[in-house]
Amino acid sequence: MTTEAKIENPKSDLEKQKAYAESIAAKGFDYGFAVGSAFVDSMRNTHYKHTGTALDELIDNSIEAGATQVCIALGYTGKSTAVPDALAVIDDGHGMPKGMLRLAAAWGGTHRHNEDERTGLGRFGFGLPSASVNQAMKFSIYSIIEGDNWRSVTVDLEEIRDGKYTDETGKVHVPPEVENSEPPNWVLEHIAEHMPGGKLTHGTVVVWEKMDRVKWKTTKGMRDNLLQHFGVMFRNYLQQTGIKFDGTTIEPLDPLFITPGYRYYDEDEDRAKALEAAEVEVKSKRNPDKKVKISVRYALFPHRFFSKDKLKDATHGNSNNRFKVANDHRGIIVSRMGRQIDVVERTPWRGLEKFRNDDRYWAIEVDFPAELDEEFTIANSKQGVVMSDRIWDLLQDAGVERVIRALRKEVTSMQKAHAQQPEDPEKDRPSEASMKESEKFRRARAGGTSAEREAKAREQFEQYVKQKAKEQKRPEAAVRAEAKEEEVKHPYKVEFANLPGAPFYRVMQRGGMKVLEINTAHRFYSDLYASAAADKFLRAGLEVLLFSMGEAELDALGNQDKTNFYHVEKTAWSERLEVALDVLHQFGHEQDLVDSSDEDDENEAA
Repeated sequence: MTTEAKIENPKSDLEKQKAYAESIAAKGFDYGFAVGSAFVDSMRNTHYKHTGTALDELIDNSIEAGATQVCIALGYTGKSTAVPDALAVIDDGHGMPKGMLRLAAAWGGTHRHNEDERTGLGRFGFGLPSASVNQAMKFSIYSIIEGDNWRSVTVDLEEIRDGKYTDETGKVHVPPEVENSEPPNWVLEHIAEHMPGGKLTHGTVVVWEKMDRVKWKTTKGMRDNLLQHFGVMFRNYLQQTGIKFDGTTIEPLDPLFITPGYRYYDEDEDRAKALEAAEVEVKSKRNPDKKVKISVRYALFPHRFFSKDKLKDATHGNSNNRFKVANDHRGIIVSRMGRQIDVVERTPWRGLEKFRNDDRYWAIEVDFPAELDEEFTIANSKQGVVMSDRIWDLLQDAGVERVIRALRKEVTSMQKAHAQQPEDPEKDRPSEASMKESEKFRRARAGGTSAEREAKAREQFEQYVKQKAKEQKRPEAAVRAEAKEEEVKHPYKVEFANLPGAPFYRVMQRGGMKVLEINTAHRFYSDLYASAAADKFLRAGLEVLLFSMGEAELDALGNQDKTNFYHVEKTAWSERLEVALDVLHQFGHEQDLVDSSDEDDENEAA
């Protein structure tokens, strides 16, 4: 069960900010960014996956400031509201005292890093300036504390390049704070409409202008993507801090889909299955006398969990809202203090080096406390995680590897059951119907059907009758009559058999029926034919392919050289295929199937 995450003592945080700003000023700090404007240009290249992950940095700050409400507002200079040219993150947190705005605009200007605090979402003070210059050429910070007036500071990269903030030594300085400087009118209007009480007596506003790097250019593109993104990233904080985007309230979204009331939990009648959660006790390297806990959650999804029409697979046009969420979280979800950070796509465990398409049918989350930051090596942009060998070993000892392997087996069994699910016995499978219809275009074999093939077909038929009669404890005559009737209705038939060590398929003629038998013990079946990525059409296409190859084998009966060739070569193909499919998992899932929503996102970004 997901628990609410909290940031404690926001007023204490304000007092620490005041003390930090005063101590910095007393030391004669010159508020320099760094030597040379090239530093600021280089910081524009701090990696953020998209605009949402950059905005996450500002929301983190708002949560730490004790905000009960955060609003992301869009600004427009023209009449159209289709394409915003400004953006503001507004919060009702404690605000910033005098001197702190200039520090907040500089890289590393935070009291938390100096005091090595581990109680909040941030530590290094890189988030606000890095995220802002990554997305926009100009950003402004407006802040007010209770009983005081608004102050602001503005940073414009074009002015930095023009030397406006550079002193005679070549050092670039943060501009001075401006007293009694309110946010723009469009921001104040948004505050009046959407913030509690219609005004701010304390809080902070960060405004982005000259936005030249936002991923989604249009209002619609931002809404379609950011509502979901913020719901996932801050799902455990939304009871403490409400978030709105362009006036729409963000709903919490659990990517494991096991939290009742969260978005997409009850998308339809299908439900995710929550497995027993686990806790891993870890001795802190920072404080050897202290033990902290990593929490681990698991979930398993039904086969049609991502389908709109439950009678069909989740292919293009039939995937529901859960599909993209699961696709984006295929791997080990890593959260820090309840705030999602990254999805780890590789493990050091054999056979689990790279997660596969099928792994979207289960989910795992590892949530760690800030005490273990050094063990998880979080990037400054809070988007990447590199777990230490010790953490991997502890997770393995706690059974995480074992559970992942068990989940994979469960998904494979689920896929097998689905692939073998009997269709309407009165109707041909699509592949059977295709082979039957295309029979009339088939070139007749020179010399006709061989006597050896006919004899083999009769032998196979009689063996089938005897076996069925024995299994069903019925007279052979009755079973024979039904089998004769069946081969007239279905001259082509797909069946399945578990045959370890045997080729991945065989085609035999049983009386007048050509039977394709697919070997469920071969990786061809589990990794390709019955995989989650194989929809009904692909499976039918593979059946047609194997039927066509098998008919060539049947035609070879009577020609010993050809028969021997197929026997030897098919065994070699199967062995080679088994190994190649095993290796394919290391390379074959770099890019997943792209659904229509992904294509829309790319179009929006263009």
